[in-house]
Amino acid sequence: GLGHSCGIITPNSPTVELNTEFTATCILFDHCKLQFKTSFAKDIYWKFKQYRVPREQYKRINDSAVSVTVNYTSELENPLTCNVLLYSQLEQNIYGVFIKSGFSPEKPSNLTCILYQDKMELSDSISCSWTSGRLTLMPTNYTLKAQTSFQAFQNQTNSNSCELKMVTVPIFTNMKFWVEAKNELGTAVSDVVVSDPLHLVKPSPPVIKKFIAENDFPNYLMIQWEHPLPSYIMLFKYNIRYRPEDTDVWTEIPENDTSSYIQTFSLQDLFPDTKYGVSVRCMNSEGKGYWSDWSKEAFQITPEAKPSKKLDIWRVIGPADTSGKRIIEAVWKALPHFSANGVIKVYNVQVESLKTKDFFSYNVTNTTERLHLSEKEPYRITIVAYNSKGKSPDARIVIPESNNNTESSPVESIVPYSLDGQMHVKWKANTARVTYFVVDWCVVSEKGCSLVSWQYENKSSLQTILKGDFKPGIRYRISVCPVYKEISKPCFSEEQYFQENCPKVGPSIIKSKREKNSVELEWELISVDKLNGFIKNYTVFYKAAEENEKSITVGPHDRKVTLNSLSSNTMYIIHVMASTYAGGTNGSQFTFTTLKYAPGEIEAIVVPVCLCFIFIVVIGMLFCFNKREMIKKHVWPQVPDPWNSTIANWLPNSPSESNVSPKEPVCPEGSITNFSVIEIGLCDSKSFTDEYNKDSLKKGKYTSDEHSSGIGGSSCMSSPRQSVSDSDEGDSAQTTSSTVQYSTVVPSNYRGQGHLPSSTVFSRSESTQPLLDSEERPEEQHSYGNINTENGEHLPQSIDQDTRKQKGSYFKRPKPINEDSLLKLHQIEIAGQSSDSFKFCSTEDGGLPSSNDSDILHVDSSTSPGMHMDLESSEKMSYMPQLSGYRPQ
Repeated sequence: GLGHSCGIITPNSPTVELNTEFTATCILFDHCKLQFKTSFAKDIYWKFKQYRVPREQYKRINDSAVSVTVNYTSELENPLTCNVLLYSQLEQNIYGVFIKSGFSPEKPSNLTCILYQDKMELSDSISCSWTSGRLTLMPTNYTLKAQTSFQAFQNQTNSNSCELKMVTVPIFTNMKFWVEAKNELGTAVSDVVVSDPLHLVKPSPPVIKKFIAENDFPNYLMIQWEHPLPSYIMLFKYNIRYRPEDTDVWTEIPENDTSSYIQTFSLQDLFPDTKYGVSVRCMNSEGKGYWSDWSKEAFQITPEAKPSKKLDIWRVIGPADTSGKRIIEAVWKALPHFSANGVIKVYNVQVESLKTKDFFSYNVTNTTERLHLSEKEPYRITIVAYNSKGKSPDARIVIPESNNNTESSPVESIVPYSLDGQMHVKWKANTARVTYFVVDWCVVSEKGCSLVSWQYENKSSLQTILKGDFKPGIRYRISVCPVYKEISKPCFSEEQYFQENCPKVGPSIIKSKREKNSVELEWELISVDKLNGFIKNYTVFYKAAEENEKSITVGPHDRKVTLNSLSSNTMYIIHVMASTYAGGTNGSQFTFTTLKYAPGEIEAIVVPVCLCFIFIVVIGMLFCFNKREMIKKHVWPQVPDPWNSTIANWLPNSPSESNVSPKEPVCPEGSITNFSVIEIGLCDSKSFTDEYNKDSLKKGKYTSDEHSSGIGGSSCMSSPRQSVSDSDEGDSAQTTSSTVQYSTVVPSNYRGQGHLPSSTVFSRSESTQPLLDSEERPEEQHSYGNINTENGEHLPQSIDQDTRKQKGSYFKRPKPINEDSLLKLHQIEIAGQSSDSFKFCSTEDGGLPSSNDSDILHVDSSTSPGMHMDLESSEKMSYMPQLSGYRPQ
């Protein structure tokens, strides 16, 4: 390149004051113009680092020089360069300079010079300081100069303070002091200060030597100190301050009280038994110069005095016990130190009954006392505090009797609230009968309300700021209690939080009542210790599987909620959130499943079904009862009961030859009456038997077992037992549980072939067969075969068509007759019955008679009016019942 040999910039090392115009000139050398055979003036341009100065600010001086003028600010950056464009395209630097910038110094001001004390004499140097003004942004030198009429002093520095060293500081003569500031942009000189060096003295702090305190003057304290300099050098005036040790607030004694040259001073109106700190300072008594620093603080305790203020007392009234005494807790605050005036040794408690004037007094050392006082008497409680110098004024309060609790409170309402980190209380009250108010507050918990503190307010106050340490999340009960002439009136209370928080725990569900599509939930109350605020509402969240969570919100006083429109037989997850104004807290989760059926739904189905069933059963029973004869005929056919057979009541007219003695009649009187004689037509035995069997099978009435009883008649000698066959309801258990003895009539002849003997032979057999149908119902008699009357007329085969309509042998119950009446047996014929069908036993060996034997009972009508029966059997024997069987007679 062309290098710096082609030109130069003037000024070469410029120093420029900021915010002023600056002009620089670029000059080209001749050899460069000859070498390149061109004029560079038209091709020169200026730059501040990367900023190119516009050509409007250029000025062409000649073909070899071009100048530029700019307003130089701190935004223009070094260096400033002069450049040329060769061949209209090649940029080449010719020369560059770095510009110094800043401000010229301002005039120094506030020149202050101090002559310090060195031990017990003055120092040999004077220290001065000043205000240099704005920053110059470039090196600036300050020169402190002093001059007397015969001597001059100076010292240089680059700061705003300087010290002039002297062999001896001239006093009692005036000196001139000034400062001169200088840099590359200019020079400035301060105003001249003229002063005697004694008027520039700043003495050392006085030293407090001792305190003087007298016991008789507890509010008085004397202090003593030393002068910092001898009086021949300087006279001083003093300034004193003091404070109690427990505070940072100082009390200064007015300067006029200590303006003289003194060494002692008495402090008055101090608090007894209080430790005070005291400090002293001094200056030239003429008021010229400077105050010394405060002396080191010295401490002293004032003497004690008797307490100057009465105690702040209050009471907490509890309920009466079984003996009628209330628990009264008297409380009081310890006196502050400035009121106690010493160390409190003891408290005296006096209790006086205003009704009986009873009085008792005792001393305690604590600040609370529990009393048991009758609720039916008013009491005055007086408490005083004692220290070594005396007692405090009496503090009294009256506890009214309990019946005064019905009195209305003069306080109408109170509003506690928190504002700016303090607890405020406003109230409305009728102050006509109020001496002062007591505002108390206690912490509410599950155990009750624990008193925290109280404060007195005068009767004109209707609002106050509570002086106490209130904590967030704790419920306070604030009460305003009016007091009139030491008598406490009823209080008015409200509860409030200093700051609400979220509840510590959420509600827990303790009870649920499930139904098909709903559930009733109940949760327990959160204890006041864990509430942290007033409950604003409860929110119940519930959710079933694969469903969105739903919620319902209830008021702060509700503990129950009913969730409706739930799905049946579905499990739900529930939790309850308790919310205060600060936020909410969820309780533990609770799971339940709704019922599959609603209460009473199953009963609504089962009961009608059961009623229908019962209705059908009752209708069926009524139907069966009305159709009982038909049902009994088809389902339970009648089986004859031999035990109750009517044949047992039939007796022959003459006793057995072998069993009946002549003196004892076979049949008792009246047992056989009006015996009917039925003539049975003579027929072939075999054909009659066959017809009978066919008829029995056709009717289905009797089986072979029924025919096996072989009853042909009965004897009066059979065991007399009461018949139950006449009743519609036969006892089948009775008829089958014991052995029934049958009396069998053993016939000897066919009808018309002989006469019956005078006595008939009977045989007995044991059987458990039930009664025959004809014997169960003797009024319904059956005929077997053909029955002929005396005139040879045939009786119809069905005699009683309205009752049974059955065929069989028909026996008519005999009517009662006298003992002398004859039984007219015209003819009884049992035809076609073999010994097998009737199962007759042989009278001799117990075998069955053959079918050829004569088994027809024949009674001749010619025997009337008497009746003789003959048994034409080859063997005539009878069997009598025994315990072990039948024995032959």
